[in-house]
Parts: sequence; structure tokens; C-alpha cells
Amino acid sequence: MKLRFLLPFFLLGLLTASTPAQSIPPVNAKALDDSQVILPPPTGHQLLILLIGFSHKSGDACGSWAMRLVADYTSDPHTAYYQLAELQSAPSFVRGMILHGMRKDVPAAQHSRFVPLYDHEPEWKKAVNFTTSAPDDPYIVVTAPGGDILWQTHGSFTDSSYSDLKSAVAKLAVNPTKSQF
Repeated sequence: MKLRFLLPFFLLGLLTASTPAQSIPPVNAKALDDSQVILPPPTGHQLLILLIGFSHKSGDACGSWAMRLVADYTSDPHTAYYQLAELQSAPSFVRGMILHGMRKDVPAAQHSRFVPLYDHEPEWKKAVNFTTSAPDDPYIVVTAPGGDILWQTHGSFTDSSYSDLKSAVAKLAVNPTKSQF
């Protein structure tokens, strides 16, 4: 009798355990400094912290996150930080102007960590749980070295949300395969 009651929970546990983790789409693109960026890196051993914007308006909100992320994680040996601007939906005839503006607005020291993307927009939106009610939000993900998403959030920068991120990264640095969802 008890086994019949527990069987559905056991099967649910098996299905959950065998469900593959959501991974980031592949990135093979040029950063603002024209360096080649491949994510996840083929020989990576660091957690990835990715800050992703999908609209022009998300740029300002991403900037608040970026200031703290750059200060805390640029030289952290356990993490690699990148800011990604998804431009696939931008008309091709304005992309040059957008890039020019980005190079002017993003501090030169951060150009190697700022990557415009021109493809995989639907996959990125799915990976970060993009919501049309928050199209201008910055989306932040922390991934295992192989690109499996372990933690994520979206929204404007707050001390509380940043504290949540730092806590998750600290835990994941110890055990980078354990999701913090």
C-alpha cells in the first residue's frame, strides 16, 4: 500500500534527475575589441557570469549590473564575466551605428568582455526565460564551465538581487555542478 503511494514520487524524481540542464546557446563572436570570444570555452574551468540585454533600453539597466560585476569578478580566478548585447532583431543597416555607440559608451578596459551577438536570439530568450512583460530587463545567468545554466535572474539592479548573485556564485565556486535554482 505504501509503495503504491510512493511510486509517483519516485518516478517524478527519476524524470527530474534525467532532465538535461538548460544550456546557453553557442557563442562564436567578436568582442568590441575585435578579440574572438567562444562560449562556453572549450577548455573552460571557470563559472561564467553572463549579463544579457535584448533591447536598446536594457543598456542603461545592464550598466548598473556591469559596474558591480566588473569590479567584483573581472580578476576572479573562479569566474569569467561577459556582457552580451543581442542585436539579431536590429536592422542590419543600423548595426554599424549601434556598434559605434557601444564602443564609445563602454569603457575601453571592458571591450574584451562586451560581445555583440547577431544570432541565436530565440535560443537565448528561451535559455534566460525571457518574458515579453520585461523586454528591457537585463538577464543574468551563471553557468557551469560547460555552459549549463545553474542560476539566473532578471530585472533592474538592486543590492538584494546582487547579494543573491554573489551568494550563488560563492556556493557554485565550491560545487559548480549543483544548480542554485
